[in-house]
Amino acid sequence: IEASVEVFLEKGYDLATIRDICARAQANVAAVNYHFGSKEALYAAALERIMASCDESYPITEGLDEADTPEKRLRCFIMNLMRLNFPEDQTQARQSKLFWLELANPSLALEPLVERFMRPIKELLETVVQDIAGPLDPETLRLCAGSIASQSLFHAQNTAVITQLYPAAAYDPQDVERLAEHIFLFSLAGLKAVRDAARRVP
Repeated sequence: IEASVEVFLEKGYDLATIRDICARAQANVAAVNYHFGSKEALYAAALERIMASCDESYPITEGLDEADTPEKRLRCFIMNLMRLNFPEDQTQARQSKLFWLELANPSLALEPLVERFMRPIKELLETVVQDIAGPLDPETLRLCAGSIASQSLFHAQNTAVITQLYPAAAYDPQDVERLAEHIFLFSLAGLKAVRDAARRVP
């Protein structure tokens, strides 16, 4: 699986071959079919391994005590999301690029990843949002959660462009923490505006 991640990153899914992967892993070509059944299944297993590793190293629920204030839970959630999107471990950071490539060109491997890893994040975020903004209709809730999550995803997906537009921009751990705090303050202000607007509706 680790050899496949490197080959998929170097050549892309379409150009990567089972022969390439087995040569990198110093394994018999028949090993892929025996253990996984196909290149597609190996690719899915590689993505699952990457997501599981990051999820274990950077759990989204870390520090989210139910007794904390909603504002503190939002700050903690955003920090956890940023750490997940910008792993400090260099191996995880490199391997995570395969997930971003998958998002840019989704395959059948994406659906189980969404259900196992991303839906729980979405549901947790929606809970935190409503703790601050109050009960929201489904569409407003979706838009609020999407607005918060997309700020982190924008930076993770567009690092190369951002650092070219802003050469002083960096994504070191201390910079990620500072960015997380900005996203928190910006998002909290937005949620309070949504809450206040809903209260003014007759």
